[in-house]
Amino acid sequence: MPLHFIGADPVGGPAAVWVDTETGDIVIKGLRADPDNPRVVPFPGTDHIELPDRMKPVLLEAVDFVESLGLDLD
Repeated sequence: MPLHFIGADPVGGPAAVWVDTETGDIVIKGLRADPDNPRVVPFPGTDHIELPDRMKPVLLEAVDFVESLGLDLD
């Protein structure tokens, strides 16, 4: 899985985003969400993560990068 680093939290938090250049998958590192938070819907075998609002530009850049790869994702 060759990962292309897109960006990290601009204020130094732990959040970061990469793109798998072979599959176009977006890989996200964030903070594990509080399981007692009513926004967190339990789903077996998964973790919920939270990204700060300031990470939106990094996520949009990741989507643009995936599109630029020209992968046939259908």
